[in-house]
Amino acid sequence: MCRLLLLVVACLRMVGCGVETFGYVKKAKYDTLQKQLEKAEADLEAAARPQESGCQGLHKYQFYEEGVRIWQLDLVTGQKCIWLTSEADLKKPETKTQVCY
Repeated sequence: MCRLLLLVVACLRMVGCGVETFGYVKKAKYDTLQKQLEKAEADLEAAARPQESGCQGLHKYQFYEEGVRIWQLDLVTGQKCIWLTSEADLKKPETKTQVCY
């Protein structure tokens, strides 16, 4: 009998609780939050895209030394070329084809 009474009291207590207590939200609130999430994701995606107007000519370069040569690496395109070298090295045909212009 005591168990039955305890079960009835527990059921009555659960009925009195709102659905938010169990981690659920109402459909209208859920829909509003989903729309806010979609808008925030769209804003982040737009901000992450590079600005296309006026930025076509911008590049970032890194220079590093390898022997007598100093190389220029374009971090945007990945291309590299010889930036600075000795006169003797510059006379080699394979060096001439790799010089930055």
